[in-house]
Formats: sequence, C-alpha cells, structure tokens
Amino acid sequence: MDFTVPAELSMFVDSVRRFRERELMPLEPRFLAEGRLSPEERRDLQERARDQGLWALDVPEEYGGQGMGTLASCLVAEELYKHPAMFEFGGSPEPVLYQADDEQKKRYLYPVIAGERRSCYAFTEPGTGSDFARITTTAVRHGDDWVIDGTKIFISEVDRADFCILFASTDPSAGSRGITCFLIDMGTPGFEVSRPIPTMGDDWEPYELSFSDCVVPDSARLGPVGGGWALASEQLTHGRLKIAAFQLGIAQRCVDMAVEWAKQRVTWGKPIATRQAVQWMLADSVVELDAARFLVYRAAWMADEGRPIRNEAFMAKLYATEMAQRVTDRCLQIFGGLGYSKELPIQSFYRQVRVWRIGHGSSEIHRWMIARNLLGLSSRD
Repeated sequence: MDFTVPAELSMFVDSVRRFRERELMPLEPRFLAEGRLSPEERRDLQERARDQGLWALDVPEEYGGQGMGTLASCLVAEELYKHPAMFEFGGSPEPVLYQADDEQKKRYLYPVIAGERRSCYAFTEPGTGSDFARITTTAVRHGDDWVIDGTKIFISEVDRADFCILFASTDPSAGSRGITCFLIDMGTPGFEVSRPIPTMGDDWEPYELSFSDCVVPDSARLGPVGGGWALASEQLTHGRLKIAAFQLGIAQRCVDMAVEWAKQRVTWGKPIATRQAVQWMLADSVVELDAARFLVYRAAWMADEGRPIRNEAFMAKLYATEMAQRVTDRCLQIFGGLGYSKELPIQSFYRQVRVWRIGHGSSEIHRWMIARNLLGLSSRD
C-alpha cells in the first residue's frame, strides 16, 4: 500500500501553489475587506492561469484537455482553496455534458472547454433539495417541443452563465425515474433570473430561476427521457468528492496560521503554544484533517482505478465538511478577537465552510445514505 503522491503530480501541484502565491494572495486583503472578486478579476485570473498551462486539467485528452484524473483534481482543489476567494481554473465542464450528443457537444461542451461559454446547474427547488423524486418543475411534451414550468433556487454561477443545465419532471408519477435533463440558453423566452439570494458567505450569491411557458425543442434534451436521475447521480458523486477536497485546503491554511500565531502570541509571559488547551485544539485539528485527507485521497484513487465511489464520496464529503467546521472554529478561537476580524481569512473560511454541510446533500442525508448502503435498505424503508 503506497500513500505517496506521484512525483510528477507533486511537481504540478507545486506550480498550482506558485500560482496561488503570486496571483491570488496579493488580492486577499481587498477580498477580505470587500467580500468578493469582481467578474473582471476572475476572468483575468483564469486567462493568466491558461497562459501558464493551468486549464482544462480534468478534461479527457480526447476532448483537448490534460486528462489529469480525479486525484490530480482533488490535489489542485485542495491547494487553490487555501485562498478564501473560491477560485478555480477554467475549461472544466460539468460532467453531464460528456453525455451530450454530437450537436450538443459542439454547442455546449467544446465552447466550455475553450472558455467561450459557461454553465449553471439547476435542480434544487424551494420545496426539495436532496429528494430528487419530489421535483415539481415540469417539462410537458408538445410535438417536437417541451414546455417547461417551475422554479429553481440556490443556483450558483448564474451571473456568469451562458446556459443552464436543468432537471425537470417529464413524468411526475415515476418519481426520480421521471426526471429529464435539458440544456437551456440564457435569454430563452419564458426563462428568467428571478432574484439573487444574499448569503452569509463571501462571494457566493446564488439565484432563483423561474420558468413559465418556456418552450425548448427536443434537441435541448440531454440524454434519454427519464434518464436525468442517472446523470445527476454521477454528477453529484463527482461534486461531493471535489467539495471534500476544498475542505482540506481550507482547514490546512487555518491550522498553519494558528500554529504560527500560537508560537508568537504571549500571555502571562509565555507563548500560548505552551498552553494545553491550545495544544489540544491543534492536535485534534491535525488528526481530523489527516483522517479527512485519507478519505478523500482513497476515493480519488478508486475513481482513477475505474471503481465506483458513490459511498466513498458520501463518507469523504460528510467527514471533511464537518471536520472543516470544527477546525476553522478552533483556529478562530486560538486567534481570539483577531480571528473574528476581517483582517484575517479565518472568519471568511468559517462562514464559507458552513454551506458545504448543506450543498450537494446535507450531512444528515449523507449519514442516511451511508447507513442505507450498510444495511442494504432502500429509500422506501
């Protein structure tokens, strides 16, 4: 059993680290003060990353990408998320787009890889999140067209998107097996961005989308009728593992900062690093961080070996997100009032990690799914 990251991959991660240090870190003080990067800054950063070969990293070589695999993607995400701006390299499409037909690939997949178009991904609704079978947005067929009606909520990346990957019910009586996926261009009549939804997280403002008599041709359908759940399930597994990798970078940055502060901060004549309470907070943090790291790396390795990782992704995301919440809280406590201030990124990380215990399935849903798999139960039990 070898836990060593391949040397070539380690060298690549070093280049990602240099990008973060040179390009992202100088922006951090203003980001913490303003709580966001401008769209222009993000585009400029992505273009500079492209110039340095940091583009389409996880895209298969047959589509013009670098084909770096799941472990590489997790290592890159871990490194980038040591900065609070939630910046990611471009050219990586949502995995469902690889299931598109040839015409759809020309219109959507290849332009995303080239950086010419961007997508948003919409399945959460006001009345349902994890319970996919309860989707109420409908798509009703009329000849060669579909008429879509409904509302989606908490949808990310809408302000930067050129098209929407939408999941709608085409057969309400079939539950999750009656869900179908559609590709809908922004500006399509009947499709509106209703409102932004302010949140407690920096630079994350999701949106509400509304569809009213929105007519799209059957050529907008991605995959078979009723095949949406299979597409979404694969997408969610991919997303859960990536989210887990984010938490590793966040927690590592906070621990590194807390260790240095504990050595410098003096109370009653001694550094707080000599206080048992501080030592135990740091010890617990690094133990939990390493445990989460092994869960993430194992799942990533399994994916690269072509093995199913649905349950492993549940476990990695559950543990890593809850670990990051505990670690950021401890590290903020070690810094005291300074950690609560906007002079340091810990408070931003603290607010950011909270959403990951909800998005892509809440912690409670993850525990339920892990237990179901362990006990051999179905969703009806």
